[in-house]
Amino acid sequence: MEKEYNYYSNDNIRSPDVVKKEQLLQDNRSEYEKQMDEAMYLSIEEFKKQEEDYQKYEDEVISEHRKIINERMELFRVFLFDLSKLFRFDKDIKEIYEIIEPIIDSYCAQYMNQCEIDSVTYNRIFKVIGNIRTDKNAIELLKKIIIKYE
Repeated sequence: MEKEYNYYSNDNIRSPDVVKKEQLLQDNRSEYEKQMDEAMYLSIEEFKKQEEDYQKYEDEVISEHRKIINERMELFRVFLFDLSKLFRFDKDIKEIYEIIEPIIDSYCAQYMNQCEIDSVTYNRIFKVIGNIRTDKNAIELLKKIIIKYE
């Protein structure tokens, strides 16, 4: 223990190796192998470009889908807000809200463009919401979405 080791001394560090540059003197591949390598490289580059194009197209489709969803939701925002305020006090409005809210959600999410319901339910829906002071454009659009069948 008399002698302490200094691990950080410069005496223990060796100098770096000399840098060597090597150059391939001659291409020993056959013409077939060269053509295969070139074809493989071109194929990979084409695949990468195609993937970029697909990704760009997918992003555009998703963006357009979200835009349409937001536009459709905006059309019904005030109407659904008015109904949600009223259904706490009126049993008929609550029943109508529970029927049309999933239909509107499905329409906004682009799962469906129209929904067919029986004539009794159709007449009851539009009788009840016809008495509410709210966005009449939303009610007219709802009449195009909800169709009665006989």
